Amino acid sequence: MKQWMMILTAFVFLGLGLALAQTVKDGYGQMTLPDGSVYTGQFKDGKFDGKGELNFADQRQYNGEFINGQFDGQGILVYSDGSKYEGQFKDGLLNGQGEITYPDNTQYNGTFKDGDIDTTVNPTDNTAVNN
Repeated sequence: MKQWMMILTAFVFLGLGLALAQTVKDGYGQMTLPDGSVYTGQFKDGKFDGKGELNFADQRQYNGEFINGQFDGQGILVYSDGSKYEGQFKDGLLNGQGEITYPDNTQYNGTFKDGDIDTTVNPTDNTAVNN
């Protein structure tokens, strides 16, 4: 059975403080955020949780897994400039194995940590190529 809850507190998502005062549900649904971004997917306790898609108002798009309102697990993030990251996320940041392709088709395939390329790993395990 799907339960409805009222969110009357500040909702923080990826560093954006978004005050929500609308009804959301556990299970599958859709929510339009105050800035015009639209989330479609699974909810748990009023937060994005499970598989989902977030289309940001600034044309960025994320499709993948969420935990407790943040990107977490496998996902694809397409930036408004056309760059695309496909790989692992943790706590809303690029973390783990992934590949980023830039608008000029330059690619980086390797390890990311806390949102950046992890330069502490063995450079032979990571590749940067220009197609």
